[in-house]
Amino acid sequence: MGFAVGICGLGAILAYNYVTESIHSGSPYYAIVNILAVSGFTAFLPVFPVLGYASDFCGEYESGYYRLILARMKSQEFARVRIISVALSGGAIVAIPYLLICLVAVYLEAPGIADANSFGLDASGVNVFRVDTDVKMVVIGQTYGIGAMVAVKVLLGFLFGAAWALLGLAFAVWMPNKYVSLIAPFVLYQSLYILAPKIISPALLVRGDDVGHLLSVVMECVWIFAAAAAAMAGFRRRCRDE
Repeated sequence: MGFAVGICGLGAILAYNYVTESIHSGSPYYAIVNILAVSGFTAFLPVFPVLGYASDFCGEYESGYYRLILARMKSQEFARVRIISVALSGGAIVAIPYLLICLVAVYLEAPGIADANSFGLDASGVNVFRVDTDVKMVVIGQTYGIGAMVAVKVLLGFLFGAAWALLGLAFAVWMPNKYVSLIAPFVLYQSLYILAPKIISPALLVRGDDVGHLLSVVMECVWIFAAAAAAMAGFRRRCRDE
């Protein structure tokens, strides 16, 4: 249920942003960049990845069901399987709506005027939006094609979802409380959103427009490994104590 709610909730926000901010902009590049840059989206993005399976351990711990799991497999194997499954679920929750809304933007917008360099009305009275060539993701699209831009956007979304789902899992194994595992990642994200420098700010990394796509991918992977390590340490402590 949480997995479905995460995908549908994020998809609804992206669709609303597209309809209100970017539809008929005349450029798929502008539409894709703008959809994922509006303030309400990036501010609440970490709410969705943890809705999948990040907090399931809390129920298993409180009910004692995890002891039955550990009776059938080693604690390290249990931790490894749970980390992989949570990362995949969190990544899919973000990547699937990302992909769908990007495909809609590519289909509905006119790629022929993607390189427009003015803002306002053209001679025929049609809105023409500026495509900022300083945005690194736009450069990718114009150099390698719109498909490459969409692929990088979806990849960054997947990595972001995996990282923050794993952070939810880490909170769950260190403090087995469902509400903590759901709320604490959002609190951490908001703190980083305000205080973190640009190179590690998750709100900028997930977009890839400001930091750059390659550095964003690398830093997202650093987040994933750090969150996975924290979750693994929590599993080891929890299983040792029990």
